[in-house]
Amino acid sequence: MADWARSGKRLAAVCYLDIDRFRDLNDRHGMVAGNAALEEVARRIQANLPRESVMARVGGDEFAAVFAGLGTSQCAQVLESIQNALAVPWTWRDQVVSLDASVGAMLLDSNGPPPETALRQAQHAAFFAKRASDGKVHYFDAPQARADEQVVRERQRIQEGLVQDEFFLVYQPKVDMQRGVVVGVEALIRWQHPERGLLPPVQFVPLIEDDALVEQVGDWAIGTALWQAHQWRLAGLQISVSVNVAPRHMMRWDFVDRLARHLSQFPKLGAGMLELELLETTAISQFANVALFVEACKALGVGVTIDDFGTGYSSLTYLRQLPVSAVKIDQSFVRGMLDNAQDRAIVQGILALLQALGLTAVAEGVETLGQGEALLAMGCTLAQGYGIAMPMAAKDVLKWVGEFEKAPLWGNGTAVVPAVATPPAPLPPAA
Repeated sequence: MADWARSGKRLAAVCYLDIDRFRDLNDRHGMVAGNAALEEVARRIQANLPRESVMARVGGDEFAAVFAGLGTSQCAQVLESIQNALAVPWTWRDQVVSLDASVGAMLLDSNGPPPETALRQAQHAAFFAKRASDGKVHYFDAPQARADEQVVRERQRIQEGLVQDEFFLVYQPKVDMQRGVVVGVEALIRWQHPERGLLPPVQFVPLIEDDALVEQVGDWAIGTALWQAHQWRLAGLQISVSVNVAPRHMMRWDFVDRLARHLSQFPKLGAGMLELELLETTAISQFANVALFVEACKALGVGVTIDDFGTGYSSLTYLRQLPVSAVKIDQSFVRGMLDNAQDRAIVQGILALLQALGLTAVAEGVETLGQGEALLAMGCTLAQGYGIAMPMAAKDVLKWVGEFEKAPLWGNGTAVVPAVATPPAPLPPAA
């Protein structure tokens, strides 16, 4: 094999193909279907290999292929043709099956490592192709491999932290400013790292957003939030809780079934006690899947809120067709609307749009009395932000809600905005 790979100093490619979601196929259709799928995969790979190629199955759902005499762009074309061939649905006993492969590739010439090492490196690259996104190609690169390995170590540490109960949720109240009542809380994840101290989500969530680990963390967050809502109910507080859902978690094929199992553990909570939040960019970029997701959640009594609205490029048609329960106006516009005429115009425009569509608006990032007054004048009554309450431990929510509803105050001690607010003076044009 070594002589073949280096013959005539031609470039050779060692490729490792890992079939995506093969376990799901086995779980849904059984091992007989799985074996049939592997045979079909092998046939399609073989049919798209160039001359002077060899292929072998090297694991349960993993294949290796080696071919020579191709340039880098030609190698990419071969791998693309293989992936396109695998993606074509086929029928097995009246069941439509579709598979993809995450591919790792190692290109080598006469100065390259031994083929056995190249195969390990291609396998390494396939591992990261699969973690990045199903159906991708990842080329081995030594410096990148070292960085990838660091990411793996950090993800393993997150996995350990989840097992060792180092993660917890804090809760930020969402209030009706006009009525002076608390209408819900948003659950926010934190990591109490034993060496690095308290870590906000920005320091660990990006590491797992495109990894299966985000599904485990998301399941944990939903289960924990529901349990906490149940504990508050037992203490006399019936309050809804919202949880952010990552795109990969939402796209998991059994997400709704798992959500139903979570809800079944707390039957006395009732419908409407859980809200799921999706980023606007997710809702639009994956509209068809999100629409089905929202409908399925709605059937379970779970509302879906569009988060960070205004930061993407939403189509009015898309927004009109999504049966979401609420839309959150991104905090960047709310924070700047008293000083920036453009931000204020954006907030007014979003509120008018949501009102026309019959959707509930929630303003994020409310930090001052003036912002609350301006929002009320525009017709927005629901809000959350540091000016109302910082995220707090679960044990503090019950007391805070009681104090707020007894004498609603902003965080700085100023009385809550009145039910009828005087419209603020027009802002000067933006510089």
